[in-house]
Amino acid sequence: MATEFQEHRFDTGVVTINYAEFRPSGPSSGPPLLMLHGGSGRWQYDQGIYPDLTARYHLYAPDFRGHGKSGRVPGRYRFQDYSEDTIAFLRRCVAEPAYLFGHSMGGMVALMVAAQAPDVVRALVVGDSPLTPAGITVSGRTRPRLEAWRDLAGGKLSIAEIAEALRDAPTFLPGQDEPVTMRERYGEESSVYEDLATRLYYNDPDMLTALLDDHANTTAGYDMEVLLPAIRCPVLLLQADPESGARMASADVARALSLLAHGQHVQLEGIGHLLFSPRKEPALSTIIDFFVSA
Repeated sequence: MATEFQEHRFDTGVVTINYAEFRPSGPSSGPPLLMLHGGSGRWQYDQGIYPDLTARYHLYAPDFRGHGKSGRVPGRYRFQDYSEDTIAFLRRCVAEPAYLFGHSMGGMVALMVAAQAPDVVRALVVGDSPLTPAGITVSGRTRPRLEAWRDLAGGKLSIAEIAEALRDAPTFLPGQDEPVTMRERYGEESSVYEDLATRLYYNDPDMLTALLDDHANTTAGYDMEVLLPAIRCPVLLLQADPESGARMASADVARALSLLAHGQHVQLEGIGHLLFSPRKEPALSTIIDFFVSA
């Protein structure tokens, strides 16, 4: 089904949020569905599945503050800040209870939104998000990568220059403890360089500093022991395959299900953290089926 797409701006009173709005053709736009991207992402991150979703839903896809074309607020990149922006957006732009899908950091923010403003959320899918702050602790493995990203972020370099620099940036192969360059992992011509370079071009470097150097303050309030019992809507914990790099830990899933009033869990075999790449169908069909039944 063809879709109509428009990009808009929304002023929360603190920051201007950029967002995309998708409507299917025809007289009915369907119920609202809000898509929340992961850290260092932008609203285009999962756009390959948008045509499938806009056949059923009126789709909204915002850029978090400090991401994409949204405004920057130095020193104000706590998960709580993202949650407050999202609640304001739902109340003033969507103006009715919505379905939420959040990937990675977006899922963490979505859980906070559902707990803090249960009146604006119909049902929620948490896409392979860490369920505790420890799940996103910056470790010896992740720090060099995030530091390299921060050095390249912010629009100081062109997208082409960032992409070229990323070829020599550090990364890790699954199961290995020593870093390799992205060139060694992905080859010379992978699309990963331009995709990541575009995201970094629009990122505020201070957003990455918040995770690197102020982790406790950035994640303050993200406590499933407090948040999950406050959520009234159905919640699906959509976990990637642990053998393929899942960020949602199985032990945390078990605890979360004991705290949620209406919690469900699906683990996707052979699917990694990105969920929709290289195959979109398993995650996509699971999400649609859950929302239909919720």
